[in-house]
Amino acid sequence: MSGRVCFVAAPLVARSGVYNSTVEAVTAARARGLPWTAVIGVAGEASGSPTDADGVTELTLEPRGLGGVRDLAGRLKSLPQVREADVIISMIPQSDMALSLTSLPWIAYLRGLPWPARGESSRAKTAVWRGLERLALGRAREVWATTPLLARDVGSIVGRIVAPGLQPPSALPRSPEPGTFVWAARYGHDKNPSLFLDALRALPQARGAMYGTGPLRDALANDAPANVRIAGWAPRAELWSDAIAYVGTSTREAFGRSAVEAAMLGIPTIVSDRFGCAEMLFTDPELRKLCVLPVGDAAAWTRTLSVVHSDPRMRERIASHVKMNAAGLTIDSAVDNISAASAAVSRARSQR
Repeated sequence: MSGRVCFVAAPLVARSGVYNSTVEAVTAARARGLPWTAVIGVAGEASGSPTDADGVTELTLEPRGLGGVRDLAGRLKSLPQVREADVIISMIPQSDMALSLTSLPWIAYLRGLPWPARGESSRAKTAVWRGLERLALGRAREVWATTPLLARDVGSIVGRIVAPGLQPPSALPRSPEPGTFVWAARYGHDKNPSLFLDALRALPQARGAMYGTGPLRDALANDAPANVRIAGWAPRAELWSDAIAYVGTSTREAFGRSAVEAAMLGIPTIVSDRFGCAEMLFTDPELRKLCVLPVGDAAAWTRTLSVVHSDPRMRERIASHVKMNAAGLTIDSAVDNISAASAAVSRARSQR
């Protein structure tokens, strides 16, 4: 589809996954001459600097509950790139809710579960949020999900799976003797960092590093065994330079950008069965059984890490397999997928 596509992602509290995906998609599309734009609203205290990417408008916008959603709807309608778009693609639930209050043509592109998962909020708040978001999604032209796992979690309201992608990282200098199991995520409960600590605690001959920021940093530092380093934030070159494998332990990961990035670099990847990218990266049943693991079985993680640590041939086999499959998850392939899906939605409406 070569029409005017406008992404909306507001409000965001961090310049992280959704932010990066939105900027990368618009940049890749405009490099092809496609008139894609984006409006991104970011909280004032978010780390990092606003993007200067062509076609992307970044606003300072604070999360403010339902009142903020109403204000966002009015603000979006006032922006020419939103008002004049052939189709608007919403990237987060608050944007869904705001756009549902307008008559603008929009599609909900779910990047994660659009309401709190079990245990993340009170039952009352979860019920209200789920009800409001389902009502909003019912007013979209179509609802997309990034992965089959996310579509299954959300249910029948999802009309289409539109695979995402990311900008392939440049090749990085790598140690000839990689030795560190790398965990990279926010230090939060949903990322399940204690599972990584437990698996490495039972494997003292190996070493691990946990990269990230978040509220659990001090607790992790106090609980970490001697062979695990709580490393904080680090640039990409440091993150992957000595990686023997990427290890993702999240209990909820709709896609998994870090896992896909590691795979693109030819780094073996071990993830939980709650990673949306798992069935995209692992199409070999034997490797999937070895490397896609349940979140509740620390012993299974230790066994897999032990195999990867001790067997260079298996590391090479895993690395080659995931790198091959990650080649289909680039930002260029994502632009193709979004274009095709948008065109299909437009055709379906014109035939009614």
